[in-house]
Amino acid sequence: MQAETTKTLRKIGQTAERLIAEKIPHYERMPLLRNEAQLEGIYFNDKELLGVVASARQRLKGKSDGLGTGQEIYIPEESWAWDDVIAARTLNLLVALPKVGKSALIAGFISAWKYESGEFLGHKINGSCPPVIIVGPDQSIGDWSKILVPAGLMRKKKEDHFELVDPIVKLWSRGDNLALDDEGIERIVNEADKHENPFVFADAFAKLISPLGLDERLPEAVEPVHNLVESLEHTNATVVLLHHASKTRSKERASNASRGGNALPAAASQCIQLNLLNEQDKTDQRIKLSTEGRNSKPVEQVIEQVDRSQWISHGSVADLEKEKELEKIESGLVDKQALALSFLRDSWDREEKLEATQLAVLMADEYRGNARVKAKSTLEQLVAKGLAQKENFSDPKRGKISVFWPSYIS
Repeated sequence: MQAETTKTLRKIGQTAERLIAEKIPHYERMPLLRNEAQLEGIYFNDKELLGVVASARQRLKGKSDGLGTGQEIYIPEESWAWDDVIAARTLNLLVALPKVGKSALIAGFISAWKYESGEFLGHKINGSCPPVIIVGPDQSIGDWSKILVPAGLMRKKKEDHFELVDPIVKLWSRGDNLALDDEGIERIVNEADKHENPFVFADAFAKLISPLGLDERLPEAVEPVHNLVESLEHTNATVVLLHHASKTRSKERASNASRGGNALPAAASQCIQLNLLNEQDKTDQRIKLSTEGRNSKPVEQVIEQVDRSQWISHGSVADLEKEKELEKIESGLVDKQALALSFLRDSWDREEKLEATQLAVLMADEYRGNARVKAKSTLEQLVAKGLAQKENFSDPKRGKISVFWPSYIS
């Protein structure tokens, strides 16, 4: 009896492999599998059937005929919607602890894309903004309005009445009870089919799978996400899925920081992570944005939400660390060095570089005898400390000349 059951389960698993390989949509695949199982006298609940499909998908990952000589391959030239941050036509995972600004960041990006700023937080935006579908059961419509209105993606019509603004073509919020079950995915795909290369913004993973009774810590919990991405493949959709970070792993790399197991980050082509830069200082609202992906150079920069869905960049993490180090060095300057640095910055504010002879005149009271030599020595000290930069050139009449300017000017 056990051997017969095992044989039957293997047969159903093989059917699942075939259906996946033939790209049968999940909403057809699941009833076909359930019907075959019932004919064999085996009854699966949704969770168990998802586990069968997940196992079949894992087996298929090791099976490929590869590519042959002369075989035509379609590889779109542009692989980024937002350079080095959001990959185009694939799954992107955005991970952060609650209330850090995940939804507001994506709203800010869509706004910059829509209103053709050409870049967002220092990274190029590619192409025109496509139709946007928001799958947002994690928030009420009121919460969404507080994010979308400041971004210019929803507007007030009259008292207590609002409307969505292009490019938002569909918004499902908490009251719509949409999940990543067969029906929910079919609704999303039906909407995506109406548009060209849509942008699907899903918020958030736990809320989307919880009605299915799945445990986000287990690999089969990711199966609905695979189903969604597969079902959207023909639409060339770019998908951004939000997920909460683990409190104990939130400081780790983007691919390890998500709550639950590693199956979800493994399914994404690009992982984006947000972390408070200084958790101990409640007045510091700066956030570290970092990325990790299969085909991208890692990004590490500091950003800040200055108003709802309105963001600015403070530069790279390396730049910020350098600036902090320079501030520490500057605080330790002696009086003559601090004064010289002040004159150096004043000169640069007038778009002029400073020579030692000019500084000698400005600091005549500080230098007695050999003023130019002493002024040049002070400027050289600032260069050695990383607070100033220097350029040498030759003048036919004056000979070798050195000019100086502040170090924060590249």
